[in-house]
Amino acid sequence: MVSDTIAAVATPAGTGGVAVIRISGANAKDVLQRVFPRDDYVPGQMYYGSIKKDGQLLDMVLAVFFRAPRSYTGEDTAELHCHGSAVGVENILRYVMECGARPAQPGEFTRRAFLNGKMDLSQAEAVCDFISASSQAGAKASLGQLTGRLRERVVEFQDVLTDALAQVEAAVEYPEEDLETEITQDIRPVLVRLKKDIAHLADTFASGQIAKEGLYVAIAGKPNVGKSSLLNALTNMDRAIVADIPGTTRDTIEQSFTVEGIRINLTDTAGIRRTNDFIEKQGVERSEKAINESKLVIFMLDAGLEITEEDQFVFKTLKNSQVDVIVVLNKLDASERLSEEAVKMEFGDVHPVRISAKTGLGIDELKKRIVDYAHMDQTAQEGILITNERHRHALDRAAEQMGDALDALDAGMDMDCVTIDLNGAWTSLGEITGKTVSEEIIDRIFTKFCLGK
Repeated sequence: MVSDTIAAVATPAGTGGVAVIRISGANAKDVLQRVFPRDDYVPGQMYYGSIKKDGQLLDMVLAVFFRAPRSYTGEDTAELHCHGSAVGVENILRYVMECGARPAQPGEFTRRAFLNGKMDLSQAEAVCDFISASSQAGAKASLGQLTGRLRERVVEFQDVLTDALAQVEAAVEYPEEDLETEITQDIRPVLVRLKKDIAHLADTFASGQIAKEGLYVAIAGKPNVGKSSLLNALTNMDRAIVADIPGTTRDTIEQSFTVEGIRINLTDTAGIRRTNDFIEKQGVERSEKAINESKLVIFMLDAGLEITEEDQFVFKTLKNSQVDVIVVLNKLDASERLSEEAVKMEFGDVHPVRISAKTGLGIDELKKRIVDYAHMDQTAQEGILITNERHRHALDRAAEQMGDALDALDAGMDMDCVTIDLNGAWTSLGEITGKTVSEEIIDRIFTKFCLGK
């Protein structure tokens, strides 16, 4: 339990309607009494009044006190709700420090909540993820983690491992009983199922990344095929310059939009073709970089033209990048000479979306295809998505150690070897909740937080 008392502004910096100054620690109530004197504080009750320093009014505020352990940090905690004046907040915070608190470090309130058992490490990380969520999908994923679903699943895994370890250690403890064959028969199917469940949870990481960061989509095609018009149509913005002159877009243009709660990070690329123009060549190289960094590419063709050598060159570029592709036939408002059969003959078993970026025809269908792609690997296990790379690595290690334990069982190796692998898997899982994590990793996690959290 940390003994000193910390304080920080818990609301975003700058001017606003209300700002909250949070105080936490053993002397939080004493600090509050000095700043905002009262005979006593009923925990959880708001009090309205003035803060004065040396007889000079600093602000009219609301004050509240929370007694440990019924607070965010698990310690005695106080909050001052004042007007969101940057100068006024600074004056009150300085006064709070003079009355016995010290400035909090980034993430220190949540770190204390973790150390005091108010939340596990995965929940603490979810606080940061929820604050920074930029879409409904991201908020939903982090809230699921914040409510403890991931912790509960990890504990279930560890309980199975604990039971298996007890049986294996019995064979080690009592070799004269010749229990190895019987125990192997009992625990092997349990461990096989557990390894599968752990690996399945780790596999939700791809969907979790889409939920957390959004789906990265690039628009690719030859010059003047309508890529910039499509970006404008999808985002409902005049974000990109549109002209009939090929090569108008010389650099990548990025714009995000949200559809069905999923953030789509869209990149309009320069037309891809062989060129000797130095500036255009730079644009093509940036387009290829954007394609390689995307999860999905919209490959645009002109429905009014036959497939050209430039189209084939673009498709070859996409094939080399090994990205997933949605084929789009654009300019249906003009003329339609390119058939779906011709597209399939040239590019394989694809199902083109027919659109007019100019009139909006087919745009809703294209959005649906993008959303369907984002959901295609939604393998959430009991509503849990792994959104954190640290958690994914821990699960991967645990699954690998489970595999080593099964290999040792199948090879008839000494049960001590099996014990080592199962203990390793248990420890790897414990890193997710913070049970077995190092102080260095804890430090690294909480330094990513902002002040006041």
